[in-house]
Amino acid sequence: MNELLAIFIILLPIAWYFGYRNGKRREVGRSHGRQHGLSKTYFTGLNYLLKEESDKAIDTFVSMLEVDSETVETHLALGNLFRKRGEVNRSIRIHQNLIARPSLSPEDRKQALLELGHDYMSAGLLDRAENIFNELATDSTHQQACLAQLLTIYQQTKDWQKAIATAARMSLPANNKNKSEISHFYCELAEEALENMAYRDAIGYIKKAFNADAKCVRATLIGGEIHYSNGRYKQALASFKELTRQDIAFLPEAMERLVVCYQKLKDEKGLRLFLQEALNKGGGISSILAYAQIIQRGEGDKKAADFIASQMAQHPSVKGLLKLIELHIEHASESAIPSLTMLHQVVSKLLENKPIYHCDTCGFDAKTLFWQCPSCKCWGSVKPIQGIEGE
Repeated sequence: MNELLAIFIILLPIAWYFGYRNGKRREVGRSHGRQHGLSKTYFTGLNYLLKEESDKAIDTFVSMLEVDSETVETHLALGNLFRKRGEVNRSIRIHQNLIARPSLSPEDRKQALLELGHDYMSAGLLDRAENIFNELATDSTHQQACLAQLLTIYQQTKDWQKAIATAARMSLPANNKNKSEISHFYCELAEEALENMAYRDAIGYIKKAFNADAKCVRATLIGGEIHYSNGRYKQALASFKELTRQDIAFLPEAMERLVVCYQKLKDEKGLRLFLQEALNKGGGISSILAYAQIIQRGEGDKKAADFIASQMAQHPSVKGLLKLIELHIEHASESAIPSLTMLHQVVSKLLENKPIYHCDTCGFDAKTLFWQCPSCKCWGSVKPIQGIEGE
């Protein structure tokens, strides 16, 4: 309703002026006694408005606006309002009508073309939008805006090579955001290569991802997974251990694989040392539980439970509580087992319904790790949740 009111605020005075001017032209030489004249079209538009036929009123008033240097901004404003209201076809017609005018200045034409590109984006006509933004991307005034739109298009169409080239054109020496995005685009290519079992290509893309962003956690995980899948456990271990340096919040994503690598290499001492180091760096409940498993194998359930309890005094965790209950059930009296079992079920249900990941940019929560947030579309902003309900 507010947008509709804005349209009429823009249209009515201008339509009155053109209605007056057109009516005046027709009256010159015939009716000098009149002080002013309004065209029939203007009254038709008013009649539609009074009957609350807003669509017909808008179309009538728009048809009265002559395109000249004084009304270009009005046409552009109307087109934008229509697009915001979801009336993309109307917006496209207005902007196409502007561009078709031979009297339009080069700068006004570029601006109208830019708005038409936005119209096509809203309508899902990405190929047409791409053509327009590519045309305008050579113009310094509109270059960055057009490159940003092209980047959006290539991400939607998963054309990662073009996305990389476009992001590189946008990059400045200090633009870490673009470097991070480029590394994710290379990771997308690496994952596509892995699906086709093209391991050499995947490794090449991972190297390029690291060249773009040396701290790319995703590239580290993919690289480690490639080595792990091919039985190169030492190399996989070296990759996964990098997470403690890059971002230890992602260590849980590799914990299971990491433990297996140490086991395959028969290096339990190395695993202990690594987990101790991870705990000192704030490795979270996944590191605590992995260390508790080592204690459980060597010293029994009670020692493992004591370790978890001592860690939870400093780092409370629902996951830790669940494991603690499991260990106590094994050695509880018959009378205590039903209560502990019920408590275990309640805590399990609690974890079942809780998200595991959280977007630091927009607050989106999920049970699955998304490298690009489905809500705000930021890359690398979704991370494992920390704290009592997470790590």
